[in-house]
Amino acid sequence: MWGCGFVILCLVAIAQVEGINDDELSEDEEGIVEEDLSDYIAEGDILYKTLWKPKDCAGPTDDGDDVTMVMEYYGQKEDGTEVEMEHALTTKIGRGQTIRSKGDGLFGMCLGEHRRLVIPQHVMRNKYKQILPGILDSVNTYLEVEVTKINQMSWHKFESGLLMAMLEPVESEYCSRTVVAGDTLAVEYEGTL
Repeated sequence: MWGCGFVILCLVAIAQVEGINDDELSEDEEGIVEEDLSDYIAEGDILYKTLWKPKDCAGPTDDGDDVTMVMEYYGQKEDGTEVEMEHALTTKIGRGQTIRSKGDGLFGMCLGEHRRLVIPQHVMRNKYKQILPGILDSVNTYLEVEVTKINQMSWHKFESGLLMAMLEPVESEYCSRTVVAGDTLAVEYEGTL
């Protein structure tokens, strides 16, 4: 009788240990989060999804525009550690440029718009590896992009959460004084609570 109880106890203990091991991730599986790509839009080999877009679109980016974008991605520092990196890229959009008119997931973006791109490995090696320092070369690379400047228009984010688009540069001949710290400003805005 004691023998049967001991055998059953051993089988239960083995079953519990096997169940624990099934939940553990291998090194290759760690950090991988499956994402539903059905709500992404295909543009050439690249998929993209708009994460945020201003209500009123200033822009959008078009052929010949000078554009500055802030790109966030996972990269590798010189010491080999993997970290989230940020890189500002200023380029012209159009044929023969770093960002072509179509097929890169970046054409037609509004000032301040934020997109997530899914870039396949062959595109990563041919293009983005050259312009984004330290970017990791994986099967599908996720890249988050925000347009901060289109020609003379610029997008600003403040610590307070205020988002501001400057649609025209301030020309010094029309402005004898600029705003300095300590000034009180009157701001007109539209919003909902």
